[in-house]
Amino acid sequence: PEPGVGIETGQSAPAFTIQDVNHTAWNLSLHRGQVVLLDFMGANCESCATEMSAGGLQRLHATYSPRGLTILSIDTGKFPLGAYTAEEAWRFVRGLNADGSRRWEAGVWPVALDTQGITGTYAVSPLPMKYLIDASGKIVWKHLGYSGPADTDALEAQIAALLR
Repeated sequence: PEPGVGIETGQSAPAFTIQDVNHTAWNLSLHRGQVVLLDFMGANCESCATEMSAGGLQRLHATYSPRGLTILSIDTGKFPLGAYTAEEAWRFVRGLNADGSRRWEAGVWPVALDTQGITGTYAVSPLPMKYLIDASGKIVWKHLGYSGPADTDALEAQIAALLR
């Protein structure tokens, strides 16, 4: 990697391009100038489901996306916690069961299934894991796991400070 590129706070986030579930290329470098939240999750992860059902990410997206926040959820695609298919990852973020019934309020941001090792590049463990990247492309905050609404509050404080 280039000097200064890494996965620690203060380092430039490693660049990547991934195809989202709609077959649209999502390139991290093209989101410079925006605050980016990389949400590494798994469709079969209990903590991830608890977080989504709490609705905090959906609220943050609705509140801050008009001000420059971009969220990308990346399903690890790894057994046993990740999705087996891109459709399963999409249904998870959208809050849908396989039969189409609603589990929680839909997340309406892009979602991708990691088939190229981005979760390895970002040393993702445990799930969920989040990286918050500022407008210059530097990692300003990262968080492992989900223990409750206080985690979302801490994330919101970081986002609000970046979007002042």
